[in-house]
Amino acid sequence: MGWTEYWTTGGGGAQPAYDQYEWGGCQVGCGPVALTMMFLWADHQAGSGNAYWAPRFGLYRQNGGRGADVVAPLNQDGGVQNVIQEIHNDVGTFCIFDNGATTPWDMPGAWQYLNGRTYTRFQCDWDSLGIDEGGLRDKAISSIRDRHTPAVIGTGWLSHYPLAFGYAWEQVTVQYCFIFCWTETEIAAYFYVNEGWGGGGAGDWVDASTWFAGQIFP
Repeated sequence: MGWTEYWTTGGGGAQPAYDQYEWGGCQVGCGPVALTMMFLWADHQAGSGNAYWAPRFGLYRQNGGRGADVVAPLNQDGGVQNVIQEIHNDVGTFCIFDNGATTPWDMPGAWQYLNGRTYTRFQCDWDSLGIDEGGLRDKAISSIRDRHTPAVIGTGWLSHYPLAFGYAWEQVTVQYCFIFCWTETEIAAYFYVNEGWGGGGAGDWVDASTWFAGQIFP
């Protein structure tokens, strides 16, 4: 059948090229970076003709503060770092062996960044044991496929939060043999993610499974 692919508006060319950096003696954390990429992706869309996100200007303001509305840059600058650091504090990112870690139950704290800037709705769902769940995967898929909006996912338990902005699936036939052989039809599925390592749209395909789903709605 071939692969069926879905992408967020603008695809890789619209992805923020943000990266972690050392702040306060530790990496600032993949959670704050992924949330910043998702929020400021929407702000850039609002200022670039995306009718779905046009009403939600104000997600990014001058120099990352709370002043005049400006369009978020796709390349990291001091204003973007101000946003990352504010969200870092909002979600309680802490240091483990020089890496910034954020628990999934603290990720919803990023609503504080949105408060007073925009009416954008933010939703987080997760498995507290870090077990991949089909329902969480489907939330991320729906965001990409149906709303053309990226979603933050979790890969590895407390390991990494990338931003998923592509989804692909293919129906495959697999042969199994035990005494006799038979075939089964299965689905191969992957997310394409912005890792938050400065590459922007030059991301990676990862298995379409997750224990965390962070979404925004206009």
